[in-house]
Amino acid sequence: MKYVKHIIELYIISFVVGVFFACSGGEGGEQPPKEELNPPEKAIGVLPANGEPCSDYEEIAENDTQVLISFSWNSARFAQSYEVIILEGSNEIVRKSVGGLHTEIELDRGKTYTWQIVSINDDGSSTSNTYSFTSPGIPQRNFAPYAATITVEFDTINSEMLISWVGSDEDGDALSYEALIYQSNELIYEFNDLSDTFLPPISYIPSREYSIEVTSKDSFGNFSISEVTVSTFSGF
Repeated sequence: MKYVKHIIELYIISFVVGVFFACSGGEGGEQPPKEELNPPEKAIGVLPANGEPCSDYEEIAENDTQVLISFSWNSARFAQSYEVIILEGSNEIVRKSVGGLHTEIELDRGKTYTWQIVSINDDGSSTSNTYSFTSPGIPQRNFAPYAATITVEFDTINSEMLISWVGSDEDGDALSYEALIYQSNELIYEFNDLSDTFLPPISYIPSREYSIEVTSKDSFGNFSISEVTVSTFSGF
């Protein structure tokens, strides 16, 4: 009887241990698949046209200081909604949630604005490049420069970024520039008081994200900020 009892006890212990490992997956068991995230891609602005006086607007009845300006952009993959952000200089003056690809916003006459579109879904968000325009009307002061149009090319042989930009100003003022380079949100390079519209080659590390911010300034103290983000995750 003792022998039979001992066999039964061993069987119960083995059964309990087996159940435990089955529930816990056991050591080296299959791990559940990781949930794949699909953050939205960047939207691309269409109107107002970048670096130009705004031509798509409506007059506002009994309001001679503002106009109703039309904004539109291309659909971004995986986006469920959008935010339109408008800045005057470095000051954010409008942030508007939009379900579609078009909206209208009242803005002051005779000013230069920069704007971006944020694509949003449940997995995250992506911010577009910076665009700029001048609203119609006589300026209350000298126009601010347009946001620079930034171009980034990659020399894959030497692992270098080639960064340049085009700046302009509605008044034709001479411009100077500042440039900041971020690697994964950490500032790695800073250039000040530039008259050239390009930087020396910048070394990059594969599988990193870089942001380039260019501030365009005129001699009257007006400025605008442009930013683009590039990814080296996919190779070139």
